[in-house]
Amino acid sequence: MCGHLLAGLTLLAVAAGAAHPAEPAITNSIGMRLVLIPAGQYTAGSPTTDVQGEADEQPTHRVTISRTFYLGQFEVTQDEYTRVMGSNPSWFVRGAPGEKDLGGASSARWPVDMVAWDDATEFCRRLSQLPAERAAGREYRLPTEAEWEYACRAGSSMRFAFGEQLSSADANVRPETGTVGGHPVPVGSYRPNAFGLYDMHGNVWEWCADNYDASAYERAPAVDPAGPATGTGRVVRGGDWQFPARYARSASRDFTRASRRDLGNGFRVALPAP
Repeated sequence: MCGHLLAGLTLLAVAAGAAHPAEPAITNSIGMRLVLIPAGQYTAGSPTTDVQGEADEQPTHRVTISRTFYLGQFEVTQDEYTRVMGSNPSWFVRGAPGEKDLGGASSARWPVDMVAWDDATEFCRRLSQLPAERAAGREYRLPTEAEWEYACRAGSSMRFAFGEQLSSADANVRPETGTVGGHPVPVGSYRPNAFGLYDMHGNVWEWCADNYDASAYERAPAVDPAGPATGTGRVVRGGDWQFPARYARSASRDFTRASRRDLGNGFRVALPAP
């Protein structure tokens, strides 16, 4: 279904006279794969009737994403981060405290963790400056919170992209009644959503571009909201392996300070489409 939708979008771009119609997916110069997210509308937040909802997810409101964009098919991996930044801050890597959780395997395809918002934005800047990326005219950035939720839902109006409940077969999250334990897993270990995106629920929290404000939805613009000018921190979305599924809901919002590095924080990149 997703392939037909993206193919149709490309045809519409051609019909509209676009000089360089967007491709359904691209692979950049360091092997990162990004998929095209079509423009559209969705209902942001969760209704007051949802017992898992939080006050900062209300009121629900219609949001228009007016421009197509690319989003990383996977969370940024340790290998990709190291190739761009020259170092790997992860907890789950050889020589770090989380090495025991690797079980002797390589962590190259594990999501990078212990990444601050400042690190994630610097990664986007450096990736954009690579010669091949500059030649292609690519300017990477973090997704806005609105883009992230739209991409996570992938057409679903339920709690999760896969339905009202999230099982251990759907995402790497902590069981509701379990104790903290576990670890991230290699990206793409679970099935993708309808847009072809992996691990939008669970694995690691993902930084968004926006400042966080608990009351942001009370005055958010209806078209391409980019978040408030100031806030108490930067938005993270999607939950992680340490948190129960309710924190991985499509509507769930959280935040932390931009300089904080945590073994549950990672990110994925966005890219404007032609």
